[in-house]
Amino acid sequence: MSRAPAVDYALRIIEFFAKREEAAGIADICTATGINKNAVFRVLEALQEQKWVYLCDEKQKKYRLTMKPFSLLAGTADQHALVRVARPYLERLHAALGDAVYLGIRHDNKVLYLLHFDSEKEVRINGRVGGEYPLYCSAPGKVLLAWEGPEEIRACFDGGVQKRTENTITDPEEFGGEARKIRKWDFAADREEFARGILCIACPVRDESGRVVAAAGISSLTIYDDMDSLIKKKLPLLKEAAKNISICLGNGEESYESTV
Repeated sequence: MSRAPAVDYALRIIEFFAKREEAAGIADICTATGINKNAVFRVLEALQEQKWVYLCDEKQKKYRLTMKPFSLLAGTADQHALVRVARPYLERLHAALGDAVYLGIRHDNKVLYLLHFDSEKEVRINGRVGGEYPLYCSAPGKVLLAWEGPEEIRACFDGGVQKRTENTITDPEEFGGEARKIRKWDFAADREEFARGILCIACPVRDESGRVVAAAGISSLTIYDDMDSLIKKKLPLLKEAAKNISICLGNGEESYESTV
């Protein structure tokens, strides 16, 4: 124990959440960390006030880590292994195309950008590291959701989702059909589903086990491209970049189609 036990408790609890995918209650934290219930409760109160954790389940009193730690460390995101591996391949893709190019991971029902290179065209699409976009209507989000099971897909649509354009898929059954196509073709397309005038394609990035851990994508505008030109001219380059990132993460070159 350090000379500042409250700080020690807070760091241990943050580390606990950082390594855990599921939400956790006070009993879970006490069991995992060995910290007594009263201390855990006080630390959680302080972390909640500072927006480091949030209460995601009011009924069961379950907590999750917010993205504040990531936001604070965004300036040193290059230390993230996935970012270090992906950066050179996406930089080359960006230099070759001049389009917006990005790398995203899943965070709850959003896709979170770890890398983003802005378009260099006169009319451009801008984004930012740490930016979040819906899973169901963005190309990288659709990639990250497509390899999930039917129950996980339905859960994403629970309570309804916003129909952002006339092309937005808002029905989980319809998305299930879209997911099967994404798994078959190994890429997803956003056909003006997030916003009018914006077209996107994204490909899965896999780890050594074949699990989809990220999505690499390209965004363009309808004044420069249509979906046919994106798929014919730019998708092969994007697939090559995503494959190379996956290989660097220990994945083989074969495609891993889900059986769900």
